[in-house]
Amino acid sequence: MVKSMIAYEDISNVDGTKTVVSATEILEKGWARRKYPLISLNDPIPWSLRTQQERSWNFYIHCWDMLDSLLKAYSETQEKQFIRPAIRVAEDWAEKHSDLSQADMSPLAWYDMAVGLRAYRLAYIIDAGKDAGLLDQDLRNKLWASLEQHQAYLADDKNILFHNNHGYYQVAGQLAMGRRFAGESPLMAQALEQGKDRLKAMLAQQFAEDGIHLEHSPDYHRMVLDTLKAMIDSGLVEDADTIAFAETTERALSWFVLPSQHIVNFGDSDYRRMRRSPTEAEQKWRTAEMRYVVSGGKVGQLPAEHLAVFPESGYVAVRTPAKDAPQDFSKSSYLAQMAAFHSRTHKHADDLSFIWSDRGSDILVDAGRYGYLGKTEQGSELWLDGHWYSDPNRVYCESTRAHNTLEFDGKNYPRKGPKPYGSALRRWVQDASGIVAVETECKHFHSVRRVRMLLFLPGKWLVALDWFHDNAQQPHGAKQWFHLAPHLQLLLQGGGYLVSMPSSIEPLRTISLLDGPFASRPYLGEKKPVMQGWWSAKERDIVPNYAFCYELSGVSTGVFATLFSFSNSLATD
Repeated sequence: MVKSMIAYEDISNVDGTKTVVSATEILEKGWARRKYPLISLNDPIPWSLRTQQERSWNFYIHCWDMLDSLLKAYSETQEKQFIRPAIRVAEDWAEKHSDLSQADMSPLAWYDMAVGLRAYRLAYIIDAGKDAGLLDQDLRNKLWASLEQHQAYLADDKNILFHNNHGYYQVAGQLAMGRRFAGESPLMAQALEQGKDRLKAMLAQQFAEDGIHLEHSPDYHRMVLDTLKAMIDSGLVEDADTIAFAETTERALSWFVLPSQHIVNFGDSDYRRMRRSPTEAEQKWRTAEMRYVVSGGKVGQLPAEHLAVFPESGYVAVRTPAKDAPQDFSKSSYLAQMAAFHSRTHKHADDLSFIWSDRGSDILVDAGRYGYLGKTEQGSELWLDGHWYSDPNRVYCESTRAHNTLEFDGKNYPRKGPKPYGSALRRWVQDASGIVAVETECKHFHSVRRVRMLLFLPGKWLVALDWFHDNAQQPHGAKQWFHLAPHLQLLLQGGGYLVSMPSSIEPLRTISLLDGPFASRPYLGEKKPVMQGWWSAKERDIVPNYAFCYELSGVSTGVFATLFSFSNSLATD
C-alpha cells in the first residue's frame, strides 16, 4: 500500500546506508554525540543547561538530534518501534517548553537554529504518528499547538538570522513544516511561501557570486550546502536557478578538500574527513569535481585548471598533481589562502593566513576550531578582543599567533569594531612554468598597511613575502608565524629550520632571504607565558605541534621573505 505521508526530510543528512542500524543501536544502547554523555531515550531527557561547558551538547538535544536516525528509519521501514520513542520525546519537550516565561528554561530551547531544525522533525512526528495510529486527539492537539508556536516564532523576522547560516536552517524548517501541512492550515501555507522567499534572499546574502559561503569556514560552507542539497533532494526546493547555484557552490567546495581528503580547516572548521567510497561519492555529490576529491580520484574528474581564484569572497587555492604520480591524489601539491573579512561570524584573527600540503603530507596547518566552550562576559577583556568564548584552548585557536600570518606587538587582529574589508585579494598569476603568485593587501590597527605575496612552485618551493608600513610611523615588533602539521619534526639549524618529511626523499628547509628578520626558537605545546604550538582537529581535542617565526623589532616599516624548499642543502649568498 502506498503511503500518502511525505517522507522524512533528511535535512541533517543521516547516512542512508546505516539508518536502520543506527536507529536500532539508539533504541538499544542510547544516543551519543561526540564525547558527550550517553542518553537513553527511556530515561528523562536532560533538557536543562547545567553548565556553559555543555552548551553545544544542550543545543544538539534541543534540536532533537537524537531522533534523526529514528525518524529516517521509520520513513524507510514504517516500523512503529522507531516512531514511538520520538513521539514520547516530542510530547515531553512540548509539555516542558510551551510556557516561554519559565525562568529555569534552557536558553537553547528556543534558540534560533534549534527552532528551525526541531520544526521539521516535529512536523514529521505529527504526520507519522497519525499515519501509524499512535496519536489520540489530545496528544495530536498538544503537538500541533507546539508546532504552531514554532510557526509563529519563525514567521517573525525579528527571530530570523538572515545574515548567517542559522537563518538558513530556520528557513529549512519553515519550508518543511509548511509543505507538509499547507493543505490543512493557512498558517502552514503562509510558512511555505515565506520560506521560499527567504531562501532566495539568504542564498544571495550568505554566498558570494563565486559560490563561496561568506562565514570564513569551509566546514560551514559544507554544512549549509549539505542542507541545501537535502532540501533539493527532498523536493522542498524546485527552483532551477537555486539548483544550479547549489552545483556552483559544490564545485567551489571541491577546491577546499586537501590531498589527505580532509576539509581545509580555516576559521571555525574542524579537520573533517571527507573521504567516501566511489559508490558513496556518486550518491552524495552531484559534480564530477567533488566526486573526484572525496573518492581520491577513483570516480569523477578534476578541472584542467590548477589555480582557482574566488575574488569576491577572498580565497585562492592551488592544486597540482604530482609529476611522479599524477593519478595519486594524496601526493598532489596544494596551497590555499584566506583573504576574507565579511563579518564577525566564525572569523578568526587570521588575516591573509594560508595552509600548504605537498609530497603526500600536510605541512603548514591552521589551528582549527576546538569548540564553542565558555561564554565571555560582555565588556570583559576577551569580549573586547573579539572572543565570544572563554575556554583557553578556544581563545588560542582564534588568535593571530595560531595562524600562518603576521603578528604585531603580540596583539590579535581586531574583529570587533573595524569595518570588514570583504576580499583582500589584489593580483594573481600563474606562468607557463607553473609558478603561482598571489598578492593580498589589508590594513591593521587603523594605520598599518600590510601586503603579502605568496610565490609557489608546486612540489618544489614556497616563498612567503610580507611587507608592512605604519602610516603613523609607530615602531612595532612583528612576527611572521608558521605552524607545522603535528606529525612533523622541526630542528633549528643556523639561521633557519630543518623539517623532517617522512613522505619526501628530500627534507624541507626554511631560511630568510633577507638579513633583517631573525629566527625564533621552536615552540611546541607551550602554555606559559602564552599558549603556542597547538593544533585542534575536532571539538575538545588539541595536540602539540611545532610553531616558529621570523621576527623584526622596533620598526615602522618591515619586510619578511621566507623560503621553504625541498632540498638537501640550502643557503643564501
